[in-house]
Amino acid sequence: IYRLGESIEHTTKKYHVHPPADPEKWAAICLGIIRHYNEGWAGGFHHDIRYWEIWNEPENRPAMWTGSDEDFFSLYGRTSKAIKGRFPSLKVGGPAVGNTGEVVDGALRPSPFLERFLQRCRDRDLPLDFFSWHIYSDDPHACAVLARHVRDLLDRHGFSGTESHLNEWNYLPGNDWRPMLLEGQGVAREKFYEQIGGAPGAAFAACALIFLQDSPVDVANYYMSDTNGFGLFSAHGVPRKTFHAFKAFKALLEAPLRVEASGGKPGQLAVCAGLSRDGSEARVLVGNFSLPAERVLIAVKNPPWNGLVSFETFLVDAGFDLAKRSHGKVPADALRISEDLPAPAVLLVKLRSESVLSY
Repeated sequence: IYRLGESIEHTTKKYHVHPPADPEKWAAICLGIIRHYNEGWAGGFHHDIRYWEIWNEPENRPAMWTGSDEDFFSLYGRTSKAIKGRFPSLKVGGPAVGNTGEVVDGALRPSPFLERFLQRCRDRDLPLDFFSWHIYSDDPHACAVLARHVRDLLDRHGFSGTESHLNEWNYLPGNDWRPMLLEGQGVAREKFYEQIGGAPGAAFAACALIFLQDSPVDVANYYMSDTNGFGLFSAHGVPRKTFHAFKAFKALLEAPLRVEASGGKPGQLAVCAGLSRDGSEARVLVGNFSLPAERVLIAVKNPPWNGLVSFETFLVDAGFDLAKRSHGKVPADALRISEDLPAPAVLLVKLRSESVLSY
């Protein structure tokens, strides 16, 4: 996914987030960028980038756009049509909306900008192969909830074939952006980023990823993977707790045949489980974001094995970085594992048997 346009300017004076003086020229430049990265033009590459996003949070002003709604709608219309006209197989969309609106009485009240954007795309038949949106929250279930509302909104506006891309999401402690502002610098900001990259952020990430498995979203991009304060690594390149949460989720994906898992509580605790394709291993991932329980019991019903089953548990919390917590063997017909898991924490359980029966 390649974003065409500016990202954000926190400075008082804005340099790059103004509407382009010549929208037609700007659209032509975008075509040149696509040629450069996909067709090798001007000493370029052949990356075969499929998704091309136009701008970022244009409703967030003046940090990301200094023009009007109409200025952006005009730019989006010109550019999206130019891209689809020259590269019909590519997918074009946007606009990476940060403010989708608010959920009231179980329904989404879209922001005026979002409502007008979708109406413009529908009324003028503008390309919208994917709709991108953002959410930062202190509730890991909020990502999944909003995903359902966004899907419903797109469908109601006639965009049932448009993909839904949650292409920025992360933990926002206390739902409070003030530590990022000028007056929030110092200790408050330091604690803010420590929580995002620490055990709370790790538990949030694991829970959000699990909750998103049952959500109508096509793409979800964590913000971000580098050494930024929201990133997976420290400024010195050291993996943070959140990195280990993603590593645990990758281990879950190594058992890709999903099986039923129950016991989660929206916003507090999430659980997901899978079986390997050859049936020899199973993985269980548990994220405890805020459930008061000190101990969790993992009981496996109807395993595809007999005899003894080997188990290993790995923990991410304030003291562990996906380190092995326990191991042993238990009978397949009494497969229960109990672990201390005070929030915030992430638990990965690996199960393996040498005698595969059926699955």
